Amino acid sequence: MDNNVDIIITANSPGEVATWLTPAVKAIAERMPAAEITVFTPPCTFSSGREAAVAAALPEVKRIFDARQTISFALFGRQLPDFQPKGRGVVLFLGGDLFYAVLLARRLGYPAYAYTDGRAQWVGSFSGFLLPHEQARQKALRAGAPPDKLFVVGDLMLDAVESHWEAKGFSQALGLDRDRTVIALFPGSRPHEFRHMLPMFLRSAEIISRDLRTVQFVLSISPFITEDILRDVLSDPNPLLEGSGGEIIEQSSIPQDLGLQDSGVQAAGGASHRFPRSSPGHIWHLRTWGGLHLTAVQGWQHDLMGLAVLAVTIPGSNTAEMAAVGLPMVVVTPLNKPELIPLEGIPGLIGGIPLVGGYLKRKAVLAAAKRIKFTALPNMKAQEEIVPELMGILRPEDVAIAVGNLIRSPEKLRAISTRLKQVMGTRGAARKIAETLAAALKV
Repeated sequence: MDNNVDIIITANSPGEVATWLTPAVKAIAERMPAAEITVFTPPCTFSSGREAAVAAALPEVKRIFDARQTISFALFGRQLPDFQPKGRGVVLFLGGDLFYAVLLARRLGYPAYAYTDGRAQWVGSFSGFLLPHEQARQKALRAGAPPDKLFVVGDLMLDAVESHWEAKGFSQALGLDRDRTVIALFPGSRPHEFRHMLPMFLRSAEIISRDLRTVQFVLSISPFITEDILRDVLSDPNPLLEGSGGEIIEQSSIPQDLGLQDSGVQAAGGASHRFPRSSPGHIWHLRTWGGLHLTAVQGWQHDLMGLAVLAVTIPGSNTAEMAAVGLPMVVVTPLNKPELIPLEGIPGLIGGIPLVGGYLKRKAVLAAAKRIKFTALPNMKAQEEIVPELMGILRPEDVAIAVGNLIRSPEKLRAISTRLKQVMGTRGAARKIAETLAAALKV
């Protein structure tokens, strides 16, 4: 049967767009080349504000609608530009609020599927819940989902991991010393996270480099962070967390003899294919207030994960990506200002109440933190602390000590790397999701 159908997808947070949407649309386009993929980005507490722009850059996506347009169409049925539903299609939830996927499915008359970590709501409105692992299936069962609607397909985040460079060429492009150990810094994908965490991570790096002369640092800038934000945070660090600022002293272009056209894209465990020179990527050279020189790179985060021996990061989907490539990490969750941490639902709304909102939200976050055993996804999956986590009232020195302890223990780093790969499992979720949708459409 003709595969000229609508694939309607919801997603709206940096992690969902980068690690769920990206591999899913590739697999769907390969399985159903004539399908038109439309992405809706519903309102989301955890969005960065740049999800629509980043998703629009995916070649498989035909069109994308922002939060306002999503509400306009899903709730009120208002016509959207360049969107004429084909009358045959499927809705796939890849993030946001499940309710918007339900509304879109009802508006269009399409069946709906949801990929979740075990969250199961509006069960009667979904034809199936696609799940990363058995623990998620058990969670969905406890939420009341019927067994015949639950399908374990694997972890989409593993399919998101792709490297574009050979290590030698990437190291040279970044201007690194190949004889020095690389520590990667990942200060977050959302502007408010980045503004708080970058200064803290830079100060930690200054302390580490003072004690360990054999290390060098590379700062990963998320595609959801603009250069203007980077410059602003460097020049005027947020004072809420102790940290350091800096300046951009040079911006690099890609050397012609290291061009990406000659570097295949290697999916972890997969085949190589040519990577277009137009793919996004920027390199900056920075100097911190403490005199530390380091490189910042936007794009190619998986290449950086492969190059580094250790990462410093905040909780999020990139902890799963790091685990997939076996990169040890220190996961940092400062609770110095808990009222600034975004929350879903009613607790998040409480934070906006004048005068008392901040106090109430602070209490809510601290209460929630006491119930959290792990924040790193590989630790959560294994239910053991494979990688160290720091949570609480933190200073840059706390991060520096944790990093120093690991860097001085190569045997421990190797053991962590091996265990991470064991826990995360194998790729293939995106292909299974594409096959599920194709079967639902009888394509």
